[in-house]
Amino acid sequence: MANLGESMTAGKTAAMNGGRRRLTVGLLGAVSALALTACAIEPQRLTQDEVSTVVQGDLGRMFADQEPVSGPISLHEAMARAIKYNLDHRLKLMEEALAADQLTSAHLDMLPRLTANAGYAGRDNFTGSNSRSLLTGRQSLESSTSQDRDVRTADLTLTWNVLDFGLSYVRAKQQADRGMIMEERRRKVVQNIIQDVRDAYWNALSADQLLARVDPLLVRVTEAASRAREIEERRLQAPVEALTYRRDLLDVLRQLTLLRRELATAKTRLAALMNLPVSGSFELAGMGSEAGVPDLALQPSDLERLALVHRPEIREEVYQHRISQNEVHAAMLRILPGIELSGGREYTSNSFAYNSEWWNWGATITGNLFDIISGPYRIQEAETQAAVVETRRMALAMAIMSQVHVSWLDYRESLAEYTTADELATVENELLVQSRNAGRTRAEGDLQEIRAELRALVSDLRRDLAFSGVRSALGRVFLSIGADPLPDEVDSHDIAGLAKALETRSLNWLNGRLDFRAEASEPVVPVLAPQAAGAKPEQVSARDEQDSLEATSMSAAPTTDPVGAGLALLAGLGDILAPAAKGQ
Repeated sequence: MANLGESMTAGKTAAMNGGRRRLTVGLLGAVSALALTACAIEPQRLTQDEVSTVVQGDLGRMFADQEPVSGPISLHEAMARAIKYNLDHRLKLMEEALAADQLTSAHLDMLPRLTANAGYAGRDNFTGSNSRSLLTGRQSLESSTSQDRDVRTADLTLTWNVLDFGLSYVRAKQQADRGMIMEERRRKVVQNIIQDVRDAYWNALSADQLLARVDPLLVRVTEAASRAREIEERRLQAPVEALTYRRDLLDVLRQLTLLRRELATAKTRLAALMNLPVSGSFELAGMGSEAGVPDLALQPSDLERLALVHRPEIREEVYQHRISQNEVHAAMLRILPGIELSGGREYTSNSFAYNSEWWNWGATITGNLFDIISGPYRIQEAETQAAVVETRRMALAMAIMSQVHVSWLDYRESLAEYTTADELATVENELLVQSRNAGRTRAEGDLQEIRAELRALVSDLRRDLAFSGVRSALGRVFLSIGADPLPDEVDSHDIAGLAKALETRSLNWLNGRLDFRAEASEPVVPVLAPQAAGAKPEQVSARDEQDSLEATSMSAAPTTDPVGAGLALLAGLGDILAPAAKGQ
């Protein structure tokens, strides 16, 4: 009997080993098949048709669902179109919506886990076991089983970890602050877009007016050059004076040609900001309510305080500081052990089970003892990060105060420059009238009249360019204080409604009513007016060292633009035409 038992045991062992070998071979075969399948995947290049299809689809979506241009575009309509259709603004809106969805996900992470499981297990024979006495070493019971060959199980378990809940709560608060950061970044994008549109619109409007004058001026200069050649050939003037005048006319002709080339692209930049096809054509309505020279009813001290409260970059840093403070709390929570509570309902189809359904519950506490050592270091790191954010915010505040003063001074200087240019244009036009009425010989009279007309036209060009500079400088003042060009609520979201709201807000700004948010009435950093008053304009560049702020898109100093380039080109025309003063 003993031999028979040993033989049966050996047979069972051999059968089990064979089954294991077959299972191992099957697993190896499956893994090999997956590996071969992965190796068979090769990168595929895009075909020209696929790229063309994507491009056509993008072009269709870029200009889809836009109100058509029905007439000349005013400044505020251009701003409204940029706010509603500009792709950069659309991107920030989508990022803000994404942040809101992430906040919802963070809220859901605070819920306990409710896990449902269902399973099936089967085998080709019964699972069984033998028992042996520890005292005598003999088999005490017959071979038996307590489980069916085919078993179905199911359970529904609710698990709640107290530590995970606390961490999820902190993470949800951080995500809420990140959502507010996205809103501030969208504000900054809107403000920058409005300033870009303002600059581009005045540039394009000046370009229209200047080009209408430059073309006749080019014809006049060409005619004057021909007459100068005739005067030189007929020796009506001294050779040196005639050649000098002819050289000056050719230099004027060259500079006017360069100016015309610079101004020709102004409308293209404005069309891109409004998300209009750059190849299309549109007309500008003119100055409208912006025809007058603006006089801001606010002082630098008022602007400085407003900037510290409302600049999106400062508010973003306040949210970053709150995130850092919550990170300190999270580091403290990670030191604590985790307490997990669980409970649920289970089911089994095993016919040998005394109860096929039952409730279960329990509680466990777990913790990493090494967190007691590493925890203080993580807390110290989080506190240091919070201190860095706070110091960065104060450094940014100093740069912003300096930027406000620079933009204010630039506005005042631009205003003075326009006043001088306007007076000079008036004088030059009066001189032109006097030159036309002067009694001279025909040849000399024509020559002096051409010179006077050139000076008058150049003065008018300078005045137009200076007026555009005043408007751009005023826009930079509002941009430096973080003023929102659009109210939080508008009556209508179509182009006309947005343009009306923008125009109303602009008029309120000029009257000193900035209509800022009521909840933000105190500066978020100490007001350091004495230090800011003595700060050098170069402090604006300190923002370049703060990569995470993304605040370098707006500069307090005037940027290079076609109108500015035209002003530079025309700066020397007065000197070129100066010899005319000798002839009058």
